[in-house]
Amino acid sequence: MTVRPSGIQFTATPGQTIMAAALAAGYRWPTICGGLGDCLVCHVDVLEHAERLSTAAESETRVVRDLRPHGSGPVRLACQAGVHGDVVVLKRGVRPSHKPSTDEEKSR
Repeated sequence: MTVRPSGIQFTATPGQTIMAAALAAGYRWPTICGGLGDCLVCHVDVLEHAERLSTAAESETRVVRDLRPHGSGPVRLACQAGVHGDVVVLKRGVRPSHKPSTDEEKSR
């Protein structure tokens, strides 16, 4: 799994959603609803290998219909799209999760 433009790469177990795989790999994925498919903040433009994602449910297709992709591929919700192979997506704001260091925890 590759996220552009940052170039972040991580693996996903078969069927794991894009967002769940990113979180498991230690990355923060932009979301407001926490993965319920309600906020649309997690949406991605699929740049390569859209066929390696699970089929979108009717509810997902309906909500992403009005989102305008930046690339030429489909738009999917990262919290709903299950991964079944290497995929390349466009999503800004994905970054390593910050965990406070021991010194930061002591200063609280």
